[in-house]
Amino acid sequence: MSTACPFGLRRSRPARRNALVLALLATVSLPACGGEDEDGNQPAGAPETTTPSPSPATDDQATSPADGTPLRITFGDTELTARLDDNATARDLAAQLPLTLTFRDHNNVEKTAPLPRELSLDGAPEGHDPAAGDIGYWAPDGDLVFYYNSDAPFFNGIVRIGEFDGEMDAIERQSQDFTVTIERG
Repeated sequence: MSTACPFGLRRSRPARRNALVLALLATVSLPACGGEDEDGNQPAGAPETTTPSPSPATDDQATSPADGTPLRITFGDTELTARLDDNATARDLAAQLPLTLTFRDHNNVEKTAPLPRELSLDGAPEGHDPAAGDIGYWAPDGDLVFYYNSDAPFFNGIVRIGEFDGEMDAIERQSQDFTVTIERG
């Protein structure tokens, strides 16, 4: 039985075919993994001074609030403005407008109200660290959430869907349940 050296010049057809497949996989996977070799160097053909062009937003990415749906939120004599982000969950809420909801206070950080139906979670992030002025969706209960205090903890199940344009003082001052009308601004 003769043993062939794996580094020899003569190879069988299956070995050449396998080498071709491996070379093709390496060519495809190198750019997908960042285009660097083992030493951390860029491949010879990669330009070093170009800036990558921004990728278009997808459903799971919230774009600038200026790109979303403007809202008018009224209760009593108070009118606030806000803007929904451009993501699937926010668009689903916008499709339900106008809405009249009764909000209640929770933990002195947010006001919540149950929505008539659950919102889409397509592409929604797994959790959100809310801040004052954020509008969120509490997926486990199907509630719309207005955050007026930044002391809210991180929650899995909170999807950020927008933000208020101005101060939240009027919402924070509501100590009892209150009715809010939300419509396109």
